[in-house]
Amino acid sequence: MPSQLISIITVVRNDPEGLRRTLASVARHKGKRTGYLLVDGASTDDTLAVAEHQMDLIDRLVSEPDQGIYDAMNKGLAQAQGDYLLFLNAGDELLLNPEELLAGVSDEPVMVYGKANMLHPDGSLSYIKGKRLKSRFRFLKGMPLCHQSVLYRRKTMIPFDTSYRIMADRVMTYLLLKRYGLHRSLFVDRIMVNYFEGGFSGSLPPEVWRAEEDRFYTEAGVSWYRYKKKLNSLFKDHIRLPLKRLLGRS
Repeated sequence: MPSQLISIITVVRNDPEGLRRTLASVARHKGKRTGYLLVDGASTDDTLAVAEHQMDLIDRLVSEPDQGIYDAMNKGLAQAQGDYLLFLNAGDELLLNPEELLAGVSDEPVMVYGKANMLHPDGSLSYIKGKRLKSRFRFLKGMPLCHQSVLYRRKTMIPFDTSYRIMADRVMTYLLLKRYGLHRSLFVDRIMVNYFEGGFSGSLPPEVWRAEEDRFYTEAGVSWYRYKKKLNSLFKDHIRLPLKRLLGRS
């Protein structure tokens, strides 16, 4: 195999159906200079059997206990060989050959990113996420893109902070752009993946989200932003919405 341009990394635990969907999409779009690494968290169901039937597609299979999704993704990062990395979780679908996105790119951006559809459990699609970033501070409002639609340059990538349960990808991408600058990123106006809605983060209560977001603001040196959000929320609830209701009655 020629030197790897891209490594696709899939992490999975006890999700044979999701893995089947992801493997089928990778088989359709994997290029000649793309390696595929599967990191399994010691599954106890048929997940490994699904993987073993596709070993002609999988270049490296790791199956061992982990400390969560970001720990598994860091294992993939440590073993990947490609110049760029694409983290495609079990259940997600690749829609194109990612090598196409790097054709003609010569300045080695730290990340190349595009768009993603949201794939619902019933098979329907909605919500195209991702557009050209104008500022890294957009990450303060929320995750403006899907990590599944980002090619990260391996040599400059920052490992995921495993002490975060749900926001390590958002934190890492923000810190990456803070370190290297937004000008070192490249936006490609193409839909790269179908991102599966039924992920782990969606099952957690709002309190977990708020706690991790507050911590992110502190560690990013923008603690003031949490107070800005609270003021905006108060303005919306106690001034703007009551005023709209009042005007609507008049």
